[in-house]
Amino acid sequence: MNHRPVTYATCSTCRWRALCLPAGLAGPALDEFERTVAERRRVRRHETVAAAGAPFRQVHAVLSGQFKLQRAAPDGGVQVLGFPMQGDLLGLDAIGTGRYGSEVIALSDGVICSIPYPALAALMDSQPGLARRLSSLLSASLAQRQEQMLFLGNARAPQRLARLLLDLGARYGERGGSATDFQLCMSREDLAAYLALTVESVSRLLSMFRQNGVLAVSNRAIALRDTAGLRAIAAPPAAPAMQAA
Repeated sequence: MNHRPVTYATCSTCRWRALCLPAGLAGPALDEFERTVAERRRVRRHETVAAAGAPFRQVHAVLSGQFKLQRAAPDGGVQVLGFPMQGDLLGLDAIGTGRYGSEVIALSDGVICSIPYPALAALMDSQPGLARRLSSLLSASLAQRQEQMLFLGNARAPQRLARLLLDLGARYGERGGSATDFQLCMSREDLAAYLALTVESVSRLLSMFRQNGVLAVSNRAIALRDTAGLRAIAAPPAAPAMQAA
């Protein structure tokens, strides 16, 4: 596939820099980081940005669009691990192993910034702040993955979907969009693979939430009508009170 390079965006003018790898960089340090970006290119919906098992060469920053991380599940199906969007980095799981551990697929048309890792590693030697930033992002990614596994292992199906919708809304809001009215780029199948549920269960839960008045659904358009009610659904059940001896 031929990619058309995108030339209009720079790190200094990027609205997502505070969420991305060069957060906190300015002046010559930011200029030097800018020079490590190999290209900014458009990706099309359904395009594979990184294949699981492929040699690791680049970290990609999301400039626009939304993506999904997935890998083969033990049962032969697909497990979706996350839905990166603007300001997020793709390929962090490959730094330690030298190979991409997850497949990265575009859920919509978008733009990514590709940063060759050898050049980035060399730059971090002279910029400790950049190295600390990458370490922080890696730590946050690991903590999020662990929290996801723990939550999915203990939460009931309504809790899982309610929390995901609230999390997506919060992330859209953090990026200047609406935290209550947004479009789902992912399919019902993607939602099911992320939540470890069946597609039928996801559809049934969305219908139940709509009937309960906590949200409105129109195809992929979601409107959170009662965020307090949705948070109540997402909350873990209260622990039983201890009885006095």
